[in-house]
Amino acid sequence: MHGHLVIHCPNCPSDEAEAQLGAPGDPSPIAALACLLCGHRWHPTEIPQLLAPDYDQAYGTAPALAEEELTLAMWAEGINLRAEAAREGHGPAVDHSGYRLFYLRQAAYLDRAAHAMAVAARGRLITQQPADDAADAAVMAADLLLHLDLELGQVHVEGALGADLPQWQSPEGLRGYVRQEYIAWREWESAVRRSRPHA
Repeated sequence: MHGHLVIHCPNCPSDEAEAQLGAPGDPSPIAALACLLCGHRWHPTEIPQLLAPDYDQAYGTAPALAEEELTLAMWAEGINLRAEAAREGHGPAVDHSGYRLFYLRQAAYLDRAAHAMAVAARGRLITQQPADDAADAAVMAADLLLHLDLELGQVHVEGALGADLPQWQSPEGLRGYVRQEYIAWREWESAVRRSRPHA
């Protein structure tokens, strides 16, 4: 993870803000911060204390959205088939760690899709309503993941900040939690791959 503070807009999921300079002689050189996505302005003393990976950090090496959508659809079908087989006594259902990883990747997919739609809406390539709907879906998936982690005693939480912290209790916080956990999972996956002996 890069060593810089990510400033999240307190009004929307964006992590893109610009500093607006004060008038000459003002005690603070920065008069306000402005969100490049929604236009919300706030004072530097109101910077949210949300420390989470930004979109590039979390998803820079992630599969393309279309590829991830197909993977998730096939995975969901496999989970359902295993659950049905388990009910008939033909092997175990997917365990908690398998469900959790599915929910993590689903939440990350929806977070990425919502971010892409928000950018498209800002550029007036689409109307605002589908972007808002995508954002709502991303928040719901993130909330599901966070509450699953709390119910499981946080045994699968890999990020530096636990699921029980108050900073996650907002729409942008929930989505930030997904990015923290996704990048932690990708780093763990890379470490496991490197540790395997080459054939």
